[in-house]
Amino acid sequence: MAERLRAAGDFGLLHRVHGEYMEMPALRLPLEQACRLWNADPATSPDVLNRLVEDQFLRLSGPHYVRAASGRPLARV
Repeated sequence: MAERLRAAGDFGLLHRVHGEYMEMPALRLPLEQACRLWNADPATSPDVLNRLVEDQFLRLSGPHYVRAASGRPLARV
């Protein structure tokens, strides 16, 4: 999955999403709302969100991406 995040904008979006969830730990977004909130395309958004799930920062709760209980900091990318 990480290899799909190649463009600088993808990593910028990754850090932006991480920052939003840090500021609003109770944020619960399905993919469609996340795309609208960050004005991101539907192809890149799942890669970014799933990367944060793999990093155990986010988790899926039904269709919603929510902050994981551990709320681990973002690894260096």
